[in-house]
Amino acid sequence: MNQKQFYHICAKGTDACNFILCTGDYYAAFNLIGVCAANFRAIVVSFSIEDSHPHILLWGTYDDCLTFMLMFENLYRHHAAATRSGDTELYLHCELYPIGDDEDYLRNVAVYTIIQPTKDGKPVMYYDYLWGTGSMYFRNRFHTPVWLFDEAGVIHQPERFADQDAAAKRTLLHSRMLTIPDDWLVCNGFILPVNYIDVPRFENIYQTHNRFRVWTSSPKKREEEMNLRMAEYRGVSFEDLEARKICGDICKQLYGTRDPRRLSGTQRIAVAQQLRHQFRLTFRQLSTLVRLPETEIRVHVR
Repeated sequence: MNQKQFYHICAKGTDACNFILCTGDYYAAFNLIGVCAANFRAIVVSFSIEDSHPHILLWGTYDDCLTFMLMFENLYRHHAAATRSGDTELYLHCELYPIGDDEDYLRNVAVYTIIQPTKDGKPVMYYDYLWGTGSMYFRNRFHTPVWLFDEAGVIHQPERFADQDAAAKRTLLHSRMLTIPDDWLVCNGFILPVNYIDVPRFENIYQTHNRFRVWTSSPKKREEEMNLRMAEYRGVSFEDLEARKICGDICKQLYGTRDPRRLSGTQRIAVAQQLRHQFRLTFRQLSTLVRLPETEIRVHVR
């Protein structure tokens, strides 16, 4: 549990709803990744923000990466609640996928987190995309970051966060609870990723410019393999009635009662573990069935 490894944060795009509605949402999602990086121990290696969901590659322990993911979700939900009116419903439920020891799978996932805008049909190359870190890797020291250009193409100089006035700080942070270090650089409304992205760790995944170039081609077969692994880890959702019956059967088999509410916390975890092992139910559905917080289910159930 405490061993550090790579984790991929993303959400199932077909289940997403109203993640990004305007440019302000892009800024909020982008900068909140920086806010989380400043306040939690997980290391951000790469990311891109898409219309329907984010993709983030982290390095750290499971607990640290889970905390990062849950706080990002929570902070973004607060942003949406504060800036949207009417019945515009936000659905944002990310998953945390362990990468494991398969180096080819890691290379596939890492590049997947940055090529999304181009792959999804946006008229932009990933290395010119404002809302991701694809422009940061395998570049020379004379490269000008894309976030320094304004809409007219004029280059602006970064400034220290400490030198911003109170209103500018609030606009950058999108959070009343958390802040970032005074010496972090900001520009054109961005908390610059140079403050926190672990570029060497990303580049070490590929080691050479040419290997990185090859993997950015992302053939369909590799993408299908990655999506299959993600689906296997995510699990499946049963119809509610069927899921409750299955849960009751497991409770009865293990503890002599069909009602999980009569079980202790440890016993509920054991039921959830059995349901996950035997039926591959999603963490969310397990949480509902055994009446424990999803965060606890994710920590104790694999």
